[in-house]
Amino acid sequence: MNLSKHVTVNEFCFSPTAIRAGIKNVMALQQLENATLLCEKVFEPLRAHVGKPIKINSGFRSPSLNRAIGGSSSSQHCKGQAMDLELHDKELFDWIIDNLEYDQLIFEFGTEQQAAWFHISYSHKNNRKEVLRATKKAGKTVYSKYIR
Repeated sequence: MNLSKHVTVNEFCFSPTAIRAGIKNVMALQQLENATLLCEKVFEPLRAHVGKPIKINSGFRSPSLNRAIGGSSSSQHCKGQAMDLELHDKELFDWIIDNLEYDQLIFEFGTEQQAAWFHISYSHKNNRKEVLRATKKAGKTVYSKYIR
């Protein structure tokens, strides 16, 4: 089953951690609807701009999986509203800011020019257009305002 033209439910829910730990990582109807909107409104326009496949590192996470990987208890991944993408370039990140609708966009770790990955979320209403930079300080993740 597809969430959009280029994203399957299996791809969006895939997790090596879930497989290793025997964790069931299956979306309910509301999560499925949220994931479909995210893929249609964010992923597909981004893929069209990039012009080639984009790997989803993390999409949906059940609460058990989210706990197992140390995710935030309020993570939008658990609602089917977020994905981490194998994208790195600051220029592309800035293009997303200017061209796509999103709730939260995070330039995760890496360097000032190359992220380790991009986190993008989408809500069917009241998208905040929040843009953050994630870094590590004293072993802890710190979120700050993204500066172009």
